[in-house]
Amino acid sequence: MRKSRIIILCIIIISLYLSYSLFFNVINTDDKKEPFPDEEMPIYGEEEPTPPGNKRTIDAGRHILELKDESPHKLSVREWWYFNVFFNEPESDLKDWSMIISFNKMAKLDLRFIDRDNLFIILYDNVDESYHFGSIDKKRGTLEDKGPGVNIYFEKSWAKGQYPNWHVHAENVESSFIADLDFTADFLPVWVEGRSSNLVIGGYVAGDYYIPRCKVEGNIIWEGNEYKVSGIGYHDHVWETNIPRFISRGWDWFNLHFDNGWEMYISKFQLRAIRDAYAGSLTISPNNRNIVEFYKYKMTYVESANAKDLPSLIYPKKIHIEVEKEGMALELDISVYNTGEVVFKKSRIGLFEGPCHVTGTFSWSGHTVELNGYGMTEFTRVKYLLQRPRILQTIQSILQNIRFN
Repeated sequence: MRKSRIIILCIIIISLYLSYSLFFNVINTDDKKEPFPDEEMPIYGEEEPTPPGNKRTIDAGRHILELKDESPHKLSVREWWYFNVFFNEPESDLKDWSMIISFNKMAKLDLRFIDRDNLFIILYDNVDESYHFGSIDKKRGTLEDKGPGVNIYFEKSWAKGQYPNWHVHAENVESSFIADLDFTADFLPVWVEGRSSNLVIGGYVAGDYYIPRCKVEGNIIWEGNEYKVSGIGYHDHVWETNIPRFISRGWDWFNLHFDNGWEMYISKFQLRAIRDAYAGSLTISPNNRNIVEFYKYKMTYVESANAKDLPSLIYPKKIHIEVEKEGMALELDISVYNTGEVVFKKSRIGLFEGPCHVTGTFSWSGHTVELNGYGMTEFTRVKYLLQRPRILQTIQSILQNIRFN
């Protein structure tokens, strides 16, 4: 009986990993030829050159967002609603400060094998100081995801709305802090995985869409002082049903705004079982009509730092990214200048979020576009007691045999 249970457990784990790997195209590491022509019809009426979108014929499906997508997903074990903003309008108070507000329902295996809810509220100044007003590691049910659309509550904080408008209220009584912010979409939604017609497989296990750019205005009351703020923001919504935490060592995430109006999304999930394997997406939106997407790229950590509360957790401060494919070449240098650290010591997990500066170039067909901008970063790191347990080594061996035989 015990032997049978072990065999069944192994089959379940292997099945989960196989489905995850197949979904993110990490088993076969060879570049796949996109079934679309390299040459595309020109976009008329634009002053600046626009790079060729490698998914142009199906872009429309990546921009459709319905009320049910913004609503809570009852079968999901992990779901997040995330907002950030840079107060960079000329008339804004707290000029060049930034802020994140994130409502998180965590899965059972994320933190100490129990269901937990988190609210992250971090305000960053324009130098190197961050102020934490969130409420973390709370029992399940603290986050109330009522729907329809975005309609979520966490203690005295809440967010409501539907594309293209949302209102976010963040409050911390102990710190005498209240933020009321109106987000208005200034860009079409973009799906990374989920319900969209050209991303059918993902709809069964997860969903992830984002609004690359929003106009934000509102007020902040802090310790008796009131500030009128405005700037550029971002919003995303992520949910997952059955992807376990133990297959990942953490992730890197970036949303970037460029001075020429381009927007960029980058994600990289580091997998444990296969050395140097990852699931990633780098999506460039030069306008509302097309996207350029890469699933494989080279990311180098140029400079790193150790977490103050758990030094064994290491996160990047400077990053270099390179990708070259189908006649297109991208290089980026990203520098994080103010990192807010949230460490769950008992779970050996660290969440490191902060604003960044970015420079680079994107070249294709005789064109070279200089990129200068800013954005928000998030790095999650997990320190396992057993970094590569035997069961994962066994799965790796099986996957390699599938690939080469």
